[in-house]
Amino acid sequence: MVEIKNQLKLLPQLLLTPQLKLLLKVLQLNTLELNEFLLEEVQSNPFLEIEYKDLPKLETKEETLEEIGLSEELTWNTEDLYDKEAFITGINEEEANLWEKYLKAEESLSEYLSWQMGFKELTPLEREIANYLIGNLDQRGYLTILPSEVAKEFKVDLSKVEKVRKILKFLDPLGVASLDLKECLITQLEFLGYSKDSLPYILVEKHLEELEHGIEALSQKYGYEKGALGSALEVIKNLEPYPARNFTFEKTIYVEPDLIFYKEEEEWKVQINKEGIYKIKFSSFYKKFNSYKNLDFKSKNFLKEKIRNAEMLLKALDGRFTSLYKVGFSILQHQVDFLEKGVKYMKPLTLKMIAQVTGLHESTVSRIIAHKYVQTPLGIYPLKFFFSTGYTNLHGKDLSSKAVKDYIKEIISNEKAQKPYSDSEIAKILKQKYGINIARRTVSKYREELKIPSIRERKNKNFKRGGIN
Repeated sequence: MVEIKNQLKLLPQLLLTPQLKLLLKVLQLNTLELNEFLLEEVQSNPFLEIEYKDLPKLETKEETLEEIGLSEELTWNTEDLYDKEAFITGINEEEANLWEKYLKAEESLSEYLSWQMGFKELTPLEREIANYLIGNLDQRGYLTILPSEVAKEFKVDLSKVEKVRKILKFLDPLGVASLDLKECLITQLEFLGYSKDSLPYILVEKHLEELEHGIEALSQKYGYEKGALGSALEVIKNLEPYPARNFTFEKTIYVEPDLIFYKEEEEWKVQINKEGIYKIKFSSFYKKFNSYKNLDFKSKNFLKEKIRNAEMLLKALDGRFTSLYKVGFSILQHQVDFLEKGVKYMKPLTLKMIAQVTGLHESTVSRIIAHKYVQTPLGIYPLKFFFSTGYTNLHGKDLSSKAVKDYIKEIISNEKAQKPYSDSEIAKILKQKYGINIARRTVSKYREELKIPSIRERKNKNFKRGGIN
């Protein structure tokens, strides 16, 4: 018979205390998000107050607690505290949340198309081709690579690529992934039900470049009836020549740097950006509530909880600043060459490397750098900008992927307009001139990430190499 008995065991277990939870939350907030969070905390906690830096300090006479009538103030309940907005901030909610309107993410064309393709019945290979095609669309929504090149890339028949491209063309927005204006307009006409024998279809297919000459010229030259021409041209005018038009706008994103890298007396230094219109501190007024013994049990417990929360928040803020400084200082030491000489001297940097230097966990480092920015003499960068995988060139020098991308930009900027380099040729130049040995596919990937068109597009006389960013 099995004997049942109680037994005690000691097991190591990570316990997320309220203090640790608060610290983890505060760590991942950038300066703008932190300000918003602190305003909410001050609004709900009578032991925290805001000191505005641009307001002169008022001289007030010293009053006794009896004169102030503190016992009446201490009978507030939690709901009442949320109603005292004027006492806490002096600004309305719309103004406090204004920055959120500028940080709202907009759905990109690639995301929208990928979402629609998710509902189509495709094989895994066809999905890969679709993603590749989507990744090679320009700002107008046109395909920047020939279908034959895609077929060669995936080692499939051209018909397979065209099958996927046809599905893409009839997604919303109509005509996306077309090779030129004519194909884009014809796709839209087909969707609207116009046959190849219809006048709008014929005008686009055979006389697209002559449409600007007007009804009179077309009627005289080809014998089309003027009324029918007018109706057909009206149909064509309502078509969209640039399918991605509604996806090309950009919203202004306002950021505030969390760190500052600066050079002083030939030494690079890091500074936490604590500047703002206010600072959070303990309220000296409410801190004296223990002097009163006549508080009811409910009020006293409520205030004890609030004072504990205030202490935890201020400790969490201190921990955030300390950890942010450690990570910032480590990044600065690692990327000094970039700040002094440029992106070609940026070194590979990973979360693990920073974690080893600072003694923090990789997940903590990830929280710290998320959505945060640093101000440098070269401009404002997200902290994630300084992290990248890398390569060791043939001379034993470490290079980040960003440095390799910069070399690719330089090569394309200096190529001959009549004979631009293919991705394979760029890979050879990187190896021969800079000792960087990477595959052609990697060059293609980096070129796409830099938003540099393919060799076919760069042969266009209107392509400006000097405008590559």
